Amino acid sequence: MPRSDNSCPFVVEKSEVVLVKPSKPTPDVTLSLSTIDNDPNNEVILDILCVFSPNPYVRDHTNYHPASFIQLALSNALVYYYPLAGKLHRRTSDQTLQLDCTQGDGVPLIKATASCTLSSLNYLESGNHLEATYQLVPSHDTLKGCNLGYRPLALQITKFTCGGMTIGSVHSHTVCDGIGMAQFSQAILELAAGRAQPTVIPVWDRHMITSNQISTLCKLGNDKNNPKLVDVEKDCSSPDTPTEDMVREILNITSEDITKLKNIIIEDENLTNEKEKNMKITTVEVLAAYVWRARCRAMKLNPDTITDLVISVSIRSSIEPPLPEGYYGNAFTHASVALTAKELSKTPISRLVRLIKDAKRAALDNGYVCEQLREMENTMKLKLASKEIHGGVFMMLTDWRHLGLDQDVWGGLVNIIPLVPLTLPFLCVLLPASKAVPGKSGGVRVLTTLPRDAMAKFKEEIDAVLHP
Repeated sequence: MPRSDNSCPFVVEKSEVVLVKPSKPTPDVTLSLSTIDNDPNNEVILDILCVFSPNPYVRDHTNYHPASFIQLALSNALVYYYPLAGKLHRRTSDQTLQLDCTQGDGVPLIKATASCTLSSLNYLESGNHLEATYQLVPSHDTLKGCNLGYRPLALQITKFTCGGMTIGSVHSHTVCDGIGMAQFSQAILELAAGRAQPTVIPVWDRHMITSNQISTLCKLGNDKNNPKLVDVEKDCSSPDTPTEDMVREILNITSEDITKLKNIIIEDENLTNEKEKNMKITTVEVLAAYVWRARCRAMKLNPDTITDLVISVSIRSSIEPPLPEGYYGNAFTHASVALTAKELSKTPISRLVRLIKDAKRAALDNGYVCEQLREMENTMKLKLASKEIHGGVFMMLTDWRHLGLDQDVWGGLVNIIPLVPLTLPFLCVLLPASKAVPGKSGGVRVLTTLPRDAMAKFKEEIDAVLHP
């Protein structure tokens, strides 16, 4: 994966890697992971960047670097989150992952300095220079260098000339999902702000998400009436992206735009009948429908091509019993809708929203969850490699607007950006509006990747709806 480009607008100087260990003794233990954690498709490294406004103290004390107080907070946080300092590896016997935690383990931390102000980069709000921002996160190689397996987490603290900073992280999706990583990051920020302990105490309990556990609790067994999973690979009749010239952009959708889109759907005759009058339409459902259809039209797919929309849906509170507060492992299922390109283009937008809503409801059914877990476990037993799907015919949507990172530390968190690689063009992420731009409260930023020619058409499709 490229870490910089020739048009890089800034230079980052990095210090040597420091291994930050828990500030108090932690257990020597080997931990197992949940079925969702073990899914080979989740064994990927995520790059995330958090952007913080300038701190007045640093403007007056140019020699001070924020890495010093973040390092102390990280050390204290690892007392509670010591598994993130362990080492991950797959067992050859059954292909399951395990996490080995021993005294002396730690999280790699890099102290860095950038040669520009955050305002000169527009606080990275627009998505420009995304390739250059890889300088602000640790290299994936930082996770290597241990005898057994690899480390699940590394951090980089970069100070800018204005006194602002970024916290860049690379972490294994295997150990925690976006909500779980946000919970850990929030703990660091709280401890950095002076709290004695995190507000939410982490809970491991990965045994709670296995097919046997859920089927026993829900008395589902092998009920043939359970909702069936959608086979994305089978449904997508043309999974290959037609070009390698991909571009990635962030589109700003204002709160007024979202209200307008919802009103269009509410006024649609298909939602004005008596049965649907009280239907609650969420922002995710509205944007999923419009973005999915706009992508399909922009890609100019064959009308008979089947295209899938997949939405990540949290199951933290839907399974019985609900997962405990503090659970930070992967806890989501996939809601899926499949249509031909012709159907997607011609179907009324209100009908698409209803299909998406029905799919989300079905995905929260415990029978559906259990079937998904069984499929993952069977894949591991057969030692099947995960299969990549690169197509514009497949779109996966995930919502990062409510991760819970709200601690007013340093100058305040103003932006969060997942550095989605161009090799994952199907992934679309909903992000909160940047706090660095006045008047954007309540809006949504849509991060998407498309072939260069299709991106222009995609933006035209969205603009035609918002500004007819």
